Amino acid sequence: MISGVIFMENNKGKQVEIGKSLHDARVAKGLSLDDIQKTTKIQKHYLEAIEQENFDELPGDFYVRAFIKQFADTVGVDGTELLNEHDEDLPDTQSPEYEETVSGDNFSRRIADSNREQKRDSLRKLIPTAGIVIGIIIVVCVVWGVVVHTNNSSQTSISSSSVSVTGSSETSSSVKKNKKPAKQKSKKAKTTIKEVSATEYNVKGAKKANTVNLKASDRAWSSVTVDGKQIYQGSLMAGNKKDIKLPENAKKVVISLGNVRGSKIDVNGTELKLDKNTPLTAQLTLNFNK
Repeated sequence: MISGVIFMENNKGKQVEIGKSLHDARVAKGLSLDDIQKTTKIQKHYLEAIEQENFDELPGDFYVRAFIKQFADTVGVDGTELLNEHDEDLPDTQSPEYEETVSGDNFSRRIADSNREQKRDSLRKLIPTAGIVIGIIIVVCVVWGVVVHTNNSSQTSISSSSVSVTGSSETSSSVKKNKKPAKQKSKKAKTTIKEVSATEYNVKGAKKANTVNLKASDRAWSSVTVDGKQIYQGSLMAGNKKDIKLPENAKKVVISLGNVRGSKIDVNGTELKLDKNTPLTAQLTLNFNK
């Protein structure tokens, strides 16, 4: 973890702290920390920590370079040049591929390409499972049709006997019995997720009590806030997952992710398919509707 002060040279040869440089550039553009948070999706207290050189406040060395570059690019400072100038002072905890992704000029394009590749891999993995599920559904439908046909035939025979013995009152009772199997066809509503924007989604078919499942394919920090109250915050290592039961009748859930590419989110077993334009660090808003 970085502690101490990082410096950069200005055009007069004086040493200027990197945090102060970003602060002055932000003020010069007339931007507040709230404006930077809205643009970069980096939480405000992390932005304050960067300006004050308190890098211990960040989730870990894993995010220092990414957060500094996004901050710098937003306030008009060349983030790539800034990282290169202070390469030896910043933590070297990322793989060469990650360093190329963070400091390259085609950062957004690489994220979009990676998201598309992940979606294609997920689709290829789902094809065999989908075939099995379709086969099971066909078998269930055939069996259901046979059962319904058998029940209808039996009820018809009973109704005919009732007419011959007891008259029209028994016939009405038999007709009501024939309607009962139809009620058995109702199924529970499945949870569906519809994209409103790159960081906002509407969840329909929600239950009284819902579950959010966080999975990590790479080291990832995350937090979950329900109707303004934080109920979870932590880091997951690659291969780990976290099941979070939401309070009953939750309306608005905000999920903050420090590594979108290394994270996967399920809501009641339904995968949230992230938009290709979602940044590396993001705050995702889920609006729950029954």
